[in-house]
Amino acid sequence: MAGNEGENGMPPSPVYERLLPVQEDALKEVFHIGAGQAATSMAEALGLKVMVSVPTIGIQPLEEVLSSLAKPATPVVCLVNIFAGDISGCTIWLMPGDKARDFAQLCWHHMPRAKRSPEFDFGGIHREISDCMTAAYLNTVESMLGLLTVPSVPMLMSGVFRTVLERILRERSQGTGAVAFIQNKFIIGERPNSFSGFFMMVPDFDSLKRMLEVLKVAEY
Repeated sequence: MAGNEGENGMPPSPVYERLLPVQEDALKEVFHIGAGQAATSMAEALGLKVMVSVPTIGIQPLEEVLSSLAKPATPVVCLVNIFAGDISGCTIWLMPGDKARDFAQLCWHHMPRAKRSPEFDFGGIHREISDCMTAAYLNTVESMLGLLTVPSVPMLMSGVFRTVLERILRERSQGTGAVAFIQNKFIIGERPNSFSGFFMMVPDFDSLKRMLEVLKVAEY
């Protein structure tokens, strides 16, 4: 990892080229637990089987991230949750648009709010999913690293996959042209009638450094 010099007396903006294997492994251990807790919380809330992938963790130029994660023409529903505190950044819950409504309908019949009101709330369902996953990841960061955060109310976005993701990630790149991310794929329900969604945590670069420092792998 390397930093660049600031201009006009301003503090330098960190630019990270890559994570070393020992750093990836340390972060993967934390967020594997976070993803597992998110899957467990989802399974308990919905009464459905929830499977989750091993987290993909890295630092990549924005264009590489978009090319590897985004199918340009696919419509998506996206929830963005900004968090701040000892570390800052955002979480992103993404699901293909053609599946998002059917998934929400399935969830509606299993969530507590369905017992309180018969009115279907598409955005509210996905906000609850985003809140559940965000809480699991941030609670893991708090319990394992001692870093406290406060999440915002999730913001609902929709549109073409690449356009939506680029708008979010460009804001988080801090002018460096690169982003740090942790990404998991969740499969909810039993195949062949299962639903797939993606959850990403995008920490700011200073926050990434803070996590690596706590994990004692910042200087490798």
